[in-house]
Amino acid sequence: MVKIRSTCNKNYVEKFGVERPAEWDYQYINYPCSDEELIEQVKDADIIHCGPVDHFRPEVIEKLEKCKLIQSLGVGFDKIDLESTKKKGIFVCNNRAVNAQAVAELAVTHMLLSLRRIPEADAKIKANGAEGFKESYNEFTAKGQKEMGSRVVGLVGLGAIGKAAVQLLKPFGPKVMYYDVFRADEAYEKENNLTYATYDEILEQCDIISYHVPVLDETRDMVRKETIDKMKQGAIVVNVARGEIVNNQDLADALNEGRIYAAIDVISPEPPAEDHPLFQLNEVGKAHFCITPHIAGTTDDAFQRMSQWSYDNMERVINGERPINIVNGL
Repeated sequence: MVKIRSTCNKNYVEKFGVERPAEWDYQYINYPCSDEELIEQVKDADIIHCGPVDHFRPEVIEKLEKCKLIQSLGVGFDKIDLESTKKKGIFVCNNRAVNAQAVAELAVTHMLLSLRRIPEADAKIKANGAEGFKESYNEFTAKGQKEMGSRVVGLVGLGAIGKAAVQLLKPFGPKVMYYDVFRADEAYEKENNLTYATYDEILEQCDIISYHVPVLDETRDMVRKETIDKMKQGAIVVNVARGEIVNNQDLADALNEGRIYAAIDVISPEPPAEDHPLFQLNEVGKAHFCITPHIAGTTDDAFQRMSQWSYDNMERVINGERPINIVNGL
């Protein structure tokens, strides 16, 4: 009987009723725990099913006696020591793009909410009732509002999520520019009416800038005073990627000055503390800010796919086949 040991959150895996073969010996272990405890619980596993931020350090991997696959439930795998697994011939796989549609949907939602200044109107009306309704209407009349089709949207990162956002934006008809270290092929650009640009060109020319990049040395603090200063007045910054790509204080200062709008789903650090700069905004800053609690990729549909795709990959390995979405170079 194949032994599968899981560090995943049981509630996430079991909630949606995705079935796995009854003959599997699939057991949830006590996690989080020390590396010593982890070794004792997984050392004889054939397959390990882990959460996207669960740690598997070299000391643990070295003690794996039978393991053929470490399968991430989600997209993340950066807490697994890939070099150690490669040396031991253990496949490490993720569920690449499993929540791309879900994340892209929230990104576009944030674009629309900010473009139409919904957070400001919603808060004002709820706080002040009929008077707030009247005041908000008068402000919309005085300031005007724009449709997505007249805007220029810049996508920073054109991976699976960025490409999903491209498809979702099509019916609205904006001009879409993108920046990525790897340029898409000419046919894809032409088919989707995309304009490739430098990051500076995105900053200077786009009304909405949406970030879809991983955390790397070169992406940390991509949104900071220097880059915000290059943006259009009233530009909308959308971050559904990682909190580390934003300088918290610089963004807070820009919001408080009414320089830009921001709509984010991620924040650094997580969980945030009460004194986080983005929780200390003045009234102007609050009116220019929309936030959700890191829920972009956590739809029921995405979790169902995470479990099913994980089980499908385990089946491949159990049947002697090569798994998909290998991330450690085997």
